[in-house]
Amino acid sequence: MTKSEAIEQIRKAKAGHKRWMSYAKAMHMGIKVDKDATPLVETDCSFGKWYYGEGQIFSEMDSYQAIEEPHEMLHQTYMKLFKTKKQPLKTGLLVSKSRALKERQNELDELMKQLTYVSQMLMENLKEFESDLKNMSDLEFRQLQ
Repeated sequence: MTKSEAIEQIRKAKAGHKRWMSYAKAMHMGIKVDKDATPLVETDCSFGKWYYGEGQIFSEMDSYQAIEEPHEMLHQTYMKLFKTKKQPLKTGLLVSKSRALKERQNELDELMKQLTYVSQMLMENLKEFESDLKNMSDLEFRQLQ
């Protein structure tokens, strides 16, 4: 892999993440989204496949390592959002359907806020990693491989 190819992978990851987030937001708003558009597990998305595969050559870099936690958190939060959206309402004698709907919507909105925050953190870390790669000399880059 060349330095320019690595930088291109990061740019693709950022674009893919923006697309992934748009699908997550659509699902949150009640729009039907193909489940393959928003993989639940961090190793199943296109970036995760690169990060845990070919991207491992950068595993010694701090900025590369800083990506893993928010990436995992992003998928974990989305999984909670997805499951909460799909679970049946908890109604009964003491809880009306409208109250249950409101409580679930509040929970979904809170999860979406968390998802957005983690998404921003991930994007910042991706930008920092890209910057580190750009600033690396060709010799330093070759030594990673």
